[in-house]
Amino acid sequence: MALQLLQQPGAVNFAGDPIIVKAKTNLTGKTFLRIVAVCKVKAVASNESVEHSEEYSYSVGTDGIATLNVGHTVQTFLENKMEQKMQGGSLSTSLYKAVFSLALREVYLDGTLEVTGDTVQTESFTAIPGSLTEYERMSASNHDTETLIGTCRILSRKPDGERIALGDTLHIPAVQNVSGSSNIAYKLTQGSTVKTGNAYTPDALVPVIISHQVTGLSNGDLSILVGGVELTRKRIVPATDDMRRFVFLNGFGLVESVTAFVRESLTYNISSESFIVPSDISYDGNTSVLNYADSPKATFAMSSGFVSRAWAEWWVNEFLPTRRAWMEVDGRYVPVAIVPEEKNQLFDRSKPGLIAVKFNVKYAFAGGTMNRFTRN
Repeated sequence: MALQLLQQPGAVNFAGDPIIVKAKTNLTGKTFLRIVAVCKVKAVASNESVEHSEEYSYSVGTDGIATLNVGHTVQTFLENKMEQKMQGGSLSTSLYKAVFSLALREVYLDGTLEVTGDTVQTESFTAIPGSLTEYERMSASNHDTETLIGTCRILSRKPDGERIALGDTLHIPAVQNVSGSSNIAYKLTQGSTVKTGNAYTPDALVPVIISHQVTGLSNGDLSILVGGVELTRKRIVPATDDMRRFVFLNGFGLVESVTAFVRESLTYNISSESFIVPSDISYDGNTSVLNYADSPKATFAMSSGFVSRAWAEWWVNEFLPTRRAWMEVDGRYVPVAIVPEEKNQLFDRSKPGLIAVKFNVKYAFAGGTMNRFTRN
């Protein structure tokens, strides 16, 4: 066979990671010899699937080897298909996994004719939303994503010790690799009090957002066991006016919740332009000034509150770069943009002190939330 596969992706992949396919042709002496690959992707959830394909063309060198990264195709299609939004206080999601395969062929010119040589078809692979960080990929002892996920995994990088208020609704992204199971079971434990629940998942490796309102508990430590294997520890604290609750897309592109403990400041930016116009066209006419102002745009200066080094790293690397976020205002979540400070110094060993990560929050709409004609 003139065309052979040297490297294929793993059975399970993160869509945002490099997904590498390496092929080699033994043909030589051909004009404009290249390997063409067609990547076919399906977004799958239960009985629903949507297909997409994209073609890659790679001119081979003297070694005849072509190395392709199809991760961008898989990730972009999966992200465009998924939908996650907050409507008032309700979370609405449409989540999928991607199933993809590749068909590769040799192509070269014979005079003016394009000739197709050997072809080869890969098996099917699975990809789930998100990616590992560069450091995670460099330091991983095992590069097998399926092993990393195991039977169940929370798709979050939060350290233990998250502070939440009684009555808050937690949003925890998770994925389960168990065929035939339609639910991810979870359990909240505080002392002798145990609360259980199930989050529906349409298929193995299709992510789910576990949403649970923390009620019937008290202030103190709380353990949450997801899928019977993944444990996260949190702490319930008294609710205060300094709490700001957010829902956002984390580093895996999935909805997650967090509370910031802040003393915020609010600024309105108002752009305007003035024009001098005559009020009367006559010998002794005068002029007047008209000012056109844009709608006010609100910006909150906030911070994470004082946190540990591990939590400060989480705020900087997971929350600040988020592309979509919502903030709770008067019991409902409104869309906002998270705007990081250009520099965030986490610590200075010559000046020990507490750590707080600063950022700005802008409403995704003009005006404010208190100046309104309608009443609830």
